[in-house]
Amino acid sequence: MLQIRHIGLILAGLVLITTGCERRAEAPTMDEVRAEGAPDQESWGVHFYVTQVPIGSDESRIRVEMIADYMAQFESEDSTYQLLRGHPDSLNRRVTAYLFDTEGDSSATLTADRVLYFDREKRFEAEGRVVVITSEDKRLESERLVWFEDERKVRTNSFVSITSPKEQVQGYGLVADEDLKNYEIGRFSAQMTVEEEQTEEEPGPEEGVEEGGDDQQEVDGEEGGR
Repeated sequence: MLQIRHIGLILAGLVLITTGCERRAEAPTMDEVRAEGAPDQESWGVHFYVTQVPIGSDESRIRVEMIADYMAQFESEDSTYQLLRGHPDSLNRRVTAYLFDTEGDSSATLTADRVLYFDREKRFEAEGRVVVITSEDKRLESERLVWFEDERKVRTNSFVSITSPKEQVQGYGLVADEDLKNYEIGRFSAQMTVEEEQTEEEPGPEEGVEEGGDDQQEVDGEEGGR
């Protein structure tokens, strides 16, 4: 189990460290941030790092690295949060976030048009063409995704699709591990590849049975999980 000790923000030599883990008021949403007007601080060409210190260790490890063209920081009595986005004149310049597991290995890469990070709540909100690709070659796509750092969970109420080498699942509503090894989807449909095995006594094509191969099966349901 990891204990979060500090968060580091590195911007062209500037280091900002915050501490504390007590419960505070609920952080604002993305829409509320947009309505607040001018930020307290703006930065360009951003590399934003979130670090953790494992219990019993003195060394911090990078938990998340985010790269963005622009970042706006908002401060209030109850919360501090950052809005990261790509260049407004380019659809291809988006926010990229690299997630690392407890051992410091890369576990997933996220890209989105915008990412909002709430320092004290340890919560990320990604919006706009959100794509997550894990180290096991699973791909998640949605318009909105919320990642709870302490829980190591991702959630969304929006339409979502998950594609892996052997299946494709899509539906509305998701709760999943951040590496997508386990997940639950609400109203869903799925397409899976099933590998058939032939035995020595299996009848041949002349007896009305097709030779073995990969079949595509489609499944519809109200709730699902892996």
